[in-house]
Amino acid sequence: MPSVFVEVVRSVLKEVYHRGELIPVDSLGNSTSFRPYSLLTKKLSSSWFWKSRYRCVNLSIKDILEPNDPEPEPECCDRFGISVNVDGNIQGQVTLTDTGHGEISGAAAVSNSCNVSMNVRILRVAQNTWEFLQNERCLRQPEHRILQQLRSRGDDVFVVTEVLQTEEEVQVTQTNNRKGLGKFAVPGAFLQGEGGGQLSRKKMVTIPAGSVLAFRVTKLLIDPTWDILLFPDEKKRTFELPPSKNDQRRHSFSLLATLRTIGEQQKFLEDGIHEEQVARKDFQGLHAEVKAGCTELGYLGMELRQQLLMDIGRILHDQPSMEALEASVEPLDGPAGSILKCLMLSSGEVVLELAAPIFYLLGALTVLSEIQQQLLAKALETTVLSKQLELVEHILEKSSPWQKQSSVVLPPRLLGNSWHEEAPIWILLEECGLTLQVDTPQVYWEPTSQGPTCALYASLALLSSLSHGP
Repeated sequence: MPSVFVEVVRSVLKEVYHRGELIPVDSLGNSTSFRPYSLLTKKLSSSWFWKSRYRCVNLSIKDILEPNDPEPEPECCDRFGISVNVDGNIQGQVTLTDTGHGEISGAAAVSNSCNVSMNVRILRVAQNTWEFLQNERCLRQPEHRILQQLRSRGDDVFVVTEVLQTEEEVQVTQTNNRKGLGKFAVPGAFLQGEGGGQLSRKKMVTIPAGSVLAFRVTKLLIDPTWDILLFPDEKKRTFELPPSKNDQRRHSFSLLATLRTIGEQQKFLEDGIHEEQVARKDFQGLHAEVKAGCTELGYLGMELRQQLLMDIGRILHDQPSMEALEASVEPLDGPAGSILKCLMLSSGEVVLELAAPIFYLLGALTVLSEIQQQLLAKALETTVLSKQLELVEHILEKSSPWQKQSSVVLPPRLLGNSWHEEAPIWILLEECGLTLQVDTPQVYWEPTSQGPTCALYASLALLSSLSHGP
């Protein structure tokens, strides 16, 4: 089952805000990081499948201003009592009778429930508070060390201006029950029997009082004084100093910078990278894009494909290396460095025709969870990639248009004996945020699952192409 905390956040936001007005917190562990006045940076996504992500830099606005006094308290501008009750019950029964030979019957039932009631409040830093801070406090000198590092990297800095917060401790329980019953009888042979089974799964989570469920940010502007950006403007940067030639050289190994270059020159990456982008095209567009990448990989020699597969398998087991490759500004060692070496000429120049599908693959892999990455690494050593690919492709094709909820029935020929809660493909899909059903095999499609499911499809297709050729 998906994260209970994430499901609660989604449900609350549907009741309180229109989609997109607040940024949901992605885990309970992060729910204390996004406080009013907290400073964040945005980790630009190197993938076409997922939005850019905010991360806390463990600073508040008071840490970069003089005097270092506590910030004014944010205002509580609204309170809500939210009660979410989700109950689902599906039952089915079948009887097969052959006159004179016997009868076989079976029944199944599936139920899901998640009930939660909570009081939440909205805390907001008022506009006159920002005006007061600007008039009374100036930037600390010398500049805070973390700001110096962010400046050297060219990263933008954001400040939290509003949060949706719990007012008291909340306990949430999510249950999933499955029951099955079967009978048979054979007249004349005096044979009859019956059997049944039940599987129950329960998840419980305690959300502490004061936990932030979602937040809003604005960009912080620095140089020579400080200000906040009241209206979004992607052209304005936190640090306006132009990069030096040395900075440009150091960023030449950046995966993001290389992807930008590839996006400008390769047809099958026609959309490039955009702020807050999710793969918005339909299945046919995604399929054509991925197919073009697989065609490019088909031109690689067997030895190079095997080397890339080995390095990708190693990096999937090494999360720090995966993150380093995505955000690198220097030549890398280990599997990340080996991948880059495979994509470059002896002069150090990246071969775009070769790098495009590989970086597209790496961009898709970075979207997936660590559990998914490890499962794919194991699958590289087997022959199941193509089978998993066919199933994910069926789900994406039948769930179109992706912006609407729907149910997708799964044909038995795509499942074999691997459709159960412990199966790798089940876990891969569940990690995308999809709700799955065993007894009558189907998938319940949610629009929020679009990005990770598209990334899973691209990863399976390109890995399969590397493994087996076009």
